[in-house]
Amino acid sequence: MTDAWNKLGPASKVGAISVAAAVIGGVIAVARATAAATDDEGEAEESGDILAEVARILNQAAAEQDDSSSLSSPPPRPPYTGDVSGYWRSQCLNPRGHATGNCRHEQRWVDDYTKGAAEEEDAEV
Repeated sequence: MTDAWNKLGPASKVGAISVAAAVIGGVIAVARATAAATDDEGEAEESGDILAEVARILNQAAAEQDDSSSLSSPPPRPPYTGDVSGYWRSQCLNPRGHATGNCRHEQRWVDDYTKGAAEEEDAEV
């Protein structure tokens, strides 16, 4: 359960907390409404106002969380375009057994190539 919670993003966590608060608030409102039905109708309306205020605060917190998370992360970098020098790559010779360690690797040379816009132009020709 902890791993699932840790995998959630900030907005998802706020959403989950909002749902939990709404459910708990609903239970409290039903309990108060039942008690108020015997006492006074004014108290039932008061619980609805409280739930509306809680929902407003949670929605505001979620919006602020989304705003702050978008400001804190740097903008995505554009994909690299240009010349790539040749390099040695460790090539797995048994990809199916790689996860279990049942594979061999071999050093293979990758020739120079151009990545990006020039690569797309070659594909069109």
